Amino acid sequence: MMKDRTTLIVIAATFLGLALLVAFPSLASEGAKGEGEGGIINLNMTLVVQMVNFLILIVLLHRFLYKPLTQFLATRADGIKRSLEEAKAAREAAAKAQQEYEARIAATRREAAALRESAVREVEEERQRLLKVSRDEAARLLTEAKAQIEQEVKRAKAELRAEVVGLSLGVAERLIGRSLTTEDDRRLAEQVVQEIGAGR
Repeated sequence: MMKDRTTLIVIAATFLGLALLVAFPSLASEGAKGEGEGGIINLNMTLVVQMVNFLILIVLLHRFLYKPLTQFLATRADGIKRSLEEAKAAREAAAKAQQEYEARIAATRREAAALRESAVREVEEERQRLLKVSRDEAARLLTEAKAQIEQEVKRAKAELRAEVVGLSLGVAERLIGRSLTTEDDRRLAEQVVQEIGAGR
């Protein structure tokens, strides 16, 4: 846009200078005759040469200074634009990475909570299982102890009966002063056993 405008200005200035030369050739000749006259603007060949020199200067400045400068500024603007786009892409990538990181942290926290709940549940189940095993074992031991106690009581009663029978026979023999026969022993033993059974 600026390049087109500058080119138009240079072309317009060149045509203006040529138009002045073509339209007013008499001014140029009059200026040559009256070189000695002083004035603010002298329209003579010197003015035309100065205009041509000025136009050449404008064309040279445009070609060797303005074009490289605009190219440099355009390149710099492209570089800045590219840098801004890269910075924007980097910001978006960082935001995306942060979101992924936060999602991973949340997933890890959920997984840790699930593991903790599972561990608590497993510990509670193991505690209940051990309590049941302990109760079952205690019940078994109690049943065995009761059975053993009953057997001991029966054995003690049997021993006690036998001892009582033996003592009773011994006492009876001493009291009677004679020895009893086997039939007497048996009959006395049965009698003592019946009395002991009745006494229970």
